[in-house]
Formats: sequence, structure tokens, C-alpha cells
Amino acid sequence: MRVLSIGEIIFDIYGDSAVIGGAPLNFCAHCALLGAESALISAVGNDGYSEKAIEKLKKFGVDTSFVKRSVLPTGKCIVTMDENAVPCYDVIRPAAYDDIILNEEDIKEIRKFSADVFAFGTLIQRENNSENALRKILSECSFKDIFCDVNLRNGCYNEASCRLCLENATILKLSDEEEPMLASFGFYERKSTVEETVKAISEKFPNLKLKLFTMGENGSMVYEKKNDKFYCFDAVRVNAVSTVGAGDSYSAAFLCEYLKSGDVEKSGIAGTKLSAEVVSVKEAVPI
Repeated sequence: MRVLSIGEIIFDIYGDSAVIGGAPLNFCAHCALLGAESALISAVGNDGYSEKAIEKLKKFGVDTSFVKRSVLPTGKCIVTMDENAVPCYDVIRPAAYDDIILNEEDIKEIRKFSADVFAFGTLIQRENNSENALRKILSECSFKDIFCDVNLRNGCYNEASCRLCLENATILKLSDEEEPMLASFGFYERKSTVEETVKAISEKFPNLKLKLFTMGENGSMVYEKKNDKFYCFDAVRVNAVSTVGAGDSYSAAFLCEYLKSGDVEKSGIAGTKLSAEVVSVKEAVPI
């Protein structure tokens, strides 16, 4: 079971402390800890954060072969919490992960890695170099499944980046907070119920075989197009410390189980369980 992701390496800054994060990194780390061979395509700077990032990735068990060096600084994000432990993000730019450049040898090595799932989102598309690297992979490599967590961050997405996710994904993750923002681009018609809206997305983008729709404390649902079936999962009630990384852990646990068993019910239960564990601690990848 092999998982490959392209995206940001970010240090989340909480006051005076810095914790490594970034949705693709958290996702890859959880996949590795769940037993997958996991690799991340990204970049770090030549600063005090770069070696810490590489060290952390190796500690998580993530393959760092595709992590490049850039003259730009390692990514940072200022995180503040509201009274419900819901994070607000200020993503600093420019950052090293905006500057991923892949040559033909890199593409050859990516093909050789033979990933079962390739994962990406919108943030990695905000600057030309990394967007071009992503498009190069999509056009020159093939994967059994492509997973997209749109992961909409203020000022870091647009119609084109969202469309690339929708048109290439076979498995899409979307939150109830993000869905109205995605709908604002007019890709599909919003309906009176969540279920009808999720199905409307499927009708417009037939490549999507599974849609993971997360709703925070209200749990999640998964739509399986093949059987025209919804699976609903109640959230596990925990004392919420931080929701940072909860969605990434849900995605990782869901996909790792789905790759093993192909069972949507088991996969949703696995995602729900791990995300509850992550919400109950401060770290996005607790080990």
C-alpha cells in the first residue's frame, strides 16, 4: 500500500511555539503510522526550520526523497483558536513549498514509487512553480486513485485550483464549511439537502467515485457513486483540545482502510475513530 502526496510543509505557529504541520504532511504522516509506504513531494528552505522538518518526517516514517530545497523560507502559518477550539489560519507567503520544480528524473522516480493513491489540494497551486509540478505529475504519471482534500485557505485558492481537484479526483473530501465556497464558483447547483448537493457534484464530475463530507461535531457522510449509497458516521464525543489536523487524520485512516478492504463502512469508522483521537490532543500527528 503506497501513498504519495504533493503539498505544503508548514510550521504552525501558536504564540511562541512552532509545531510542524500542513495538510499533506499530516496526511502522509498518519498514513505512514497506519502502515502505508508514504512519501511527500514538497520543499523546505535553508533555515532553522528545514532540518527540523526533515527530522520530523523521518520520525513519522515518511519518505523524504522528494523533498526539495528552496531559496524561499520553510512554510509557516499563524494559528489562532476561537472559543470552540476551531482554528483560524494565516498562511505566510512566499514559502519554499511554492517553489517545487520537478525534472524528468524526478518524474521517473515518482513513476517508480508506484503509488496506489496520489493526493493533492488547492494550496499547492497558489504559485506557478508548484502548480506546474502538480500538473506535470497529473499529465505524465498514472495512479489507481487520486485523492483531493480541497482544503480551502483564505487567499490561497481560486476557481482554477478547485476545478483541477474536481476534474482529477476519484475520491474527494469536502467539509460543510468549505462546500458553500466551492459552490460559489458555479461548478454545480446547490440543493435543499446535503445529500442532494453531494449527488449534484457527482453528476457534474463523473470521475468522483467517493465523496467524503465532514461536518465537525455532526460527524461525516460518504457517498459511494457505484451503489448510489450514503454512509453516515456519528462523531465520537471527546473533550476537544484542537481540531488542527482532524480532517487529515480522517482522510488518512479512511483511505488506508479503503485500500486494504474496499469497505466504505469500515473506512468511515476508521476515519471517525482516528480523528476523534487527534481532536483530543494539541498535536496534529500525536506519536
